[in-house]
Amino acid sequence: MGHGLLGRTGRRVAIAVSVPALIAAAVATSLPSASASVTSTASVTDGVNGVVYASTHVGDRTIIGGEFSWAGPATAGAVPVDGSTGVRTALPRVNGTVSTAVRDGSGGWYVGGTFEFAGGFVRNGAARVTSTGTVTAWDPRPTGLIKSIVSVGNVVYLGGSFTAMGGSARSGLAAVDRVTGALLPWNPGVSGTVSALAASADGTTVYVGGSFSELGGQGRANLGAVGSNGAVSAWAPAVDGPVAALAVQGGTVYAGGSFVNAGGAARANLVALDAGGSALGWSADTNGPVNALAATAATLYFGGAFSQAGGQARSGLGAVDLATGALTAYAPAVDGAVNSLTVNSTATTIYAGGAFTTAAGQSRLRAAAFTSAGALTAWDPRAEATVSTVALSGGTVMVGGDFSMLNGYPRANAAAIRADGSVDPTWNPSPNGIVYAVAATADGSRVFLGGTFTSVGPSARTYLAAVDTATGATDPNWQKAANNTVRALAVSGQTVYAGGSFTRAGGGDAIRLAALTVATGTPVAGFSANANNTVKALLASPDGTKLYAVGGFNAVNGASRAGAAQLDAATGALTAFAPSAGGAGIAAALTPDGTRFYFSTTSNRTYAYDPAGASPNNPVHTIRTGGDVQAIGTSATEVYVGGHFTNLPVEKLARLHAAAFSVSTGTATAWDPQPDGIFGVWAISVSASTVTMGGDFLKVGGKTQPGFARFAGTP
Repeated sequence: MGHGLLGRTGRRVAIAVSVPALIAAAVATSLPSASASVTSTASVTDGVNGVVYASTHVGDRTIIGGEFSWAGPATAGAVPVDGSTGVRTALPRVNGTVSTAVRDGSGGWYVGGTFEFAGGFVRNGAARVTSTGTVTAWDPRPTGLIKSIVSVGNVVYLGGSFTAMGGSARSGLAAVDRVTGALLPWNPGVSGTVSALAASADGTTVYVGGSFSELGGQGRANLGAVGSNGAVSAWAPAVDGPVAALAVQGGTVYAGGSFVNAGGAARANLVALDAGGSALGWSADTNGPVNALAATAATLYFGGAFSQAGGQARSGLGAVDLATGALTAYAPAVDGAVNSLTVNSTATTIYAGGAFTTAAGQSRLRAAAFTSAGALTAWDPRAEATVSTVALSGGTVMVGGDFSMLNGYPRANAAAIRADGSVDPTWNPSPNGIVYAVAATADGSRVFLGGTFTSVGPSARTYLAAVDTATGATDPNWQKAANNTVRALAVSGQTVYAGGSFTRAGGGDAIRLAALTVATGTPVAGFSANANNTVKALLASPDGTKLYAVGGFNAVNGASRAGAAQLDAATGALTAFAPSAGGAGIAAALTPDGTRFYFSTTSNRTYAYDPAGASPNNPVHTIRTGGDVQAIGTSATEVYVGGHFTNLPVEKLARLHAAAFSVSTGTATAWDPQPDGIFGVWAISVSASTVTMGGDFLKVGGKTQPGFARFAGTP
């Protein structure tokens, strides 16, 4: 079964799935039994930008493993954050990329990009967000991308690559009412894309930059001006490449982009233009594109993807003294492109957003702030992907881009979620491949990871590793690991059991099953077992005497065992327990007292056995689901299952990817969290006070909760 869910490493591909369409065929004709007191509503917790395949509770934290690169709150691509701390202040939830934002003059912002919803309302690419995160009725309805916005008095000008606005034809340029978003008659149009807009101080002229050859039907090479009455200005400083940024200060227009000539002079990527459209004498040529400009009365700040400006080293950021035209000493340096700049009202702080990961030599993930002297400030919002725009309104900065999470942390395939639902900021083992299995010692001092990785942090660890529960540091005693993928782990006493596709583990031969010491990861003396296909789940009995194995095998130790087997935990010898089930094994669980053994198969059935009963090889009851069960968790009274099913065919109940059943009767309970996703749920863990769930879902019960969910109660 494939897991091709990530468009690029750690980035989730959003695929629209109609939940009503998926479950419409399931008609409830029988009532579920009373459920244990676990809510079906997920708590608001941090999530991940990929898939969670494994989880386990360790103390008051949940350790998760999977295929992801980031863990944190699901914010979507437009987030107002405090201008001092970088902590989010509101959550408008824009469901796509935000390319531009400008303050609205009332403490909020106009935002534009490629999205369909904002704050729960239909907003196709343009919205107005208040300081509290509320989305207003302003709705200009562009057909196409918004790349730039400028607000002048009662008019908001929009530029981009759209073809219509508010139901009327508009080619890349439009003007709308600042309160209602109603379309205004202003309609110059361009022959290409508008990427930058700026207005004169008196608001009578709008400067237009981008990639076009005509403006309002007149020839204009990538830069021009239009009056507030819609008439094209004679101002025509021909630019021989795309213009990405504009700023106006004291009657001078500053333009940045990717060009070599502008205003009749050789100017590489940055130019100052006078009222006649001619280039001014100063030059701060860069050796790469200029994407962002921000001007104060005294200084022009510029950002982009360059390493030199004016013949001096400038890594992504620079500044020019407007009085002299000379490059200033401002040179904080970032390690990637800068896409947007904004300056506070006192000209003491400059905010930058882009694709960088360090600033002034310190970690700053795609957003940073600097003093006017170039010193890095503490502002650190941490964006999961590219920041396209930063816009200051009052003391709050709107951060927009193509990220889905802000205020989180980079976490490669393993993370810890604390009791309050937030990511542990210190625990970061960083395996370089997928984590399929996690397990912990009884005292919670050590966590074991299994998967496809070949290193954990700076340490070489192939497919299997032990890490410190408190720090995430790799255990130096565990170095021999395995020679192929580890899919399952279980810990009992001083033994770690591993299952997967390997043939060696801990330095010894081990055909898909291994027993290793907790202390050193070396083979346990006297244990020998093998399976003829992949082992996907392992369970140790509560008394430590038995080991259950589940997977795609049909033989263990050379004897017939169809998908599930019970072994002596000390020796690996098979017991007489041989469950009579069809299909390859997928997932398994034991009740806390060990009296019920559950395992799911590719037959869309989950079987419950009493291994010590009068007929141990025959199911006590069978749970049927309309798709595979990929995860099972149990309490004393309930069994929780997750997978990619949409219904319970026996009960004729709709259940999207998750359900619960009575341990004693096998009947469905009322628990119905409804995670979405393609494959749905891959991991379930049960503690005394919570049920946690991991998978490829983006929403649970219709609310955004990507990859990880927690349900409070008494399982």
